[in-house]
Amino acid sequence: MKQTRNLLASLALATLVAVPTAAMAGGKNLSKSPPFWTFEAPPPLGSTNLVRTKHGLFAKFRTTGLPAGHAVTLWIMFFDNPEACAMPYACNPDADVGQPGVRFDFHYAGARIVRRNRTTFWGYLPINELSTSGFAEIGAPPTPLTNPKGAQVILALHSHGPAQQGAALYEQLTSYLGGCNLPFLGDAAGFAQSFSDVPANEGECSTVQVSFHSSPAGD
Repeated sequence: MKQTRNLLASLALATLVAVPTAAMAGGKNLSKSPPFWTFEAPPPLGSTNLVRTKHGLFAKFRTTGLPAGHAVTLWIMFFDNPEACAMPYACNPDADVGQPGVRFDFHYAGARIVRRNRTTFWGYLPINELSTSGFAEIGAPPTPLTNPKGAQVILALHSHGPAQQGAALYEQLTSYLGGCNLPFLGDAAGFAQSFSDVPANEGECSTVQVSFHSSPAGD
């Protein structure tokens, strides 16, 4: 887990260095940020938008490079109370994931089967929702989103490998563990560490791309 947190912290820093804050911010309710492989910094793979309302978060994730024919889910990872992070409003996954006051979780937001090199995902996470929690799916206490306009957010793509059929495909497109053999590829938390960790075969899964959206309160 520490390796994953260090990786995400490095990618977050690379994002902030590569993209000026003014270019990322589209106003208090809209932010824009590029996505990256979990194991590489720039160049960016596409673009992501995050719209914040009092009712929840709307995400658009445009990217490239995902294998065609694979089932991929979109997850919204959030620090619901970024003020409680070790560095307020600059949450570092290495230091802050697991700290109770930060209220971290990751929730299902959407999915699709990749059809071509350029792919767009859309997703929505309402406030106070528990059933979409990734923590709940793996047997940990879930945390709902309660601060959509102030949370620090990481958008993440989780690959479930080649799309299957019927009930198996439904599980791939609606859950974190669907179609996956354990352990995931990559590190202990399932984050790809190189292109060899990007799923290629049925049953292989890992989180492969991420994009970071800082809290408007910290701008």
